[in-house]
Amino acid sequence: MPPINMNLSIPMKRILSSILFITTVGSAVAQSVPNDLRNLINQANSYFPRLKEQEKQLQAGQVRVEIARSAYQPNVSGTAAYQYVNPVAKATFPLNGRDTQIQFQPNHNLNANLGIGQTIYDFGRTEAGIRRAADDVQLLKHNLDLTRQNLGYQVAAAYYGIGFLQKSISVQDSVIRVAEENIQVIVNRLRNGDALEFDILTQRVRLETAKNRKIDLLNNLERQRALLSYLTGHPNPVVSPAAVQFDVPAAPFTLEQSLQSAQSGNREVLLAQDRVRAAQTDILVTNRAGLPNISFSGAAGYRNGYLPDIAALKFNVAAGVNLSVPIYSGKRNKLQNQAARLNLDASRFAVENAGAQLRQSLEQLSADIRSNQQRLQNLETQVLQAHKALDIARNRLKAGVITNVELQSAETGVEEAELARLNYQYQLVLNQLEYKRLLGGDL
Repeated sequence: MPPINMNLSIPMKRILSSILFITTVGSAVAQSVPNDLRNLINQANSYFPRLKEQEKQLQAGQVRVEIARSAYQPNVSGTAAYQYVNPVAKATFPLNGRDTQIQFQPNHNLNANLGIGQTIYDFGRTEAGIRRAADDVQLLKHNLDLTRQNLGYQVAAAYYGIGFLQKSISVQDSVIRVAEENIQVIVNRLRNGDALEFDILTQRVRLETAKNRKIDLLNNLERQRALLSYLTGHPNPVVSPAAVQFDVPAAPFTLEQSLQSAQSGNREVLLAQDRVRAAQTDILVTNRAGLPNISFSGAAGYRNGYLPDIAALKFNVAAGVNLSVPIYSGKRNKLQNQAARLNLDASRFAVENAGAQLRQSLEQLSADIRSNQQRLQNLETQVLQAHKALDIARNRLKAGVITNVELQSAETGVEEAELARLNYQYQLVLNQLEYKRLLGGDL
């Protein structure tokens, strides 16, 4: 979720009380997740269709592990067959001085049996298949964790964005009210000859500018609400401005220490490592695909066709051991093994790339945090100077030395400094959210 960057410059005196309320609420993410944000994250986790899709995929992957493991179990099948054959083998033999015809196979052949097949030893082929299915489950699990984590941070970013915009709109409303009141005051003074038409025009321009900025804020607010509604499934998610707080974050982090923690917790890195393990198992699978297989087969049932009474059904049993040895498959196994090794090399490079991207993100984030904190420190001085300049301007206005336009310029300096401080505090919220996400933490 990209930060919402705004340059707000709003004139007025009453706005100062609103700004002071906003800035004293804090700056950055609280150590404990607010209850209303926690509720929104829980709603998103229970609603978001993508999560449900991946949960079903994970369940299917776990079933595939059991399917692979079932290769250790025997296969039992029942067979019943009827076959009509004509002509059949016959022979004539002299018997008791007479020629007697003997039929070696019946025309109506019946066979019903119960068969069993069991792998005795497959040189690790089944074991490799189970490991490959288990690797897929691990991939699906970490992918689900990544989606759930990203969903939580998207909800949090929208939550803090809505709170920031709501506070800014309330400030903008104060701007508009005070500007309207100032216009009325200047109109009255103009009638008495104590003001200029230029003062009214300037104030009206600033009023219309404030209204347009409020429209932009309302548009951004609706967009954030639409995003939050999409994530949580709630048609009208409610975020209380008073509940959205910003606390001062910790000092800029140590890169190497954070990188070490992130390597073991970052979801993207874990996924890349999972793919390496899966590629290694693929090589094992292809190596064992060309190995022999020893199995047992047996059957018991009833069939006809036994001399001398070929029409009578008789009980019969068959059992044996089979050895299957792959000899030639058109270099299929060799090519599959080559492809698996290339895929392993690619997966290892993906891990390196994920680590490099993680380092880059942490370096950029550290620079952003230092920059925003330095700006906040500088703004503290700027706010004090702006307030002092406003006090001087008010005294000079009472003395008749300056005009209303110059006073409004001093008010604008205070308001810009206060709102800039709020904006940088909001940026630090997003910085801390991103830092926690990179380390692999959940909200």
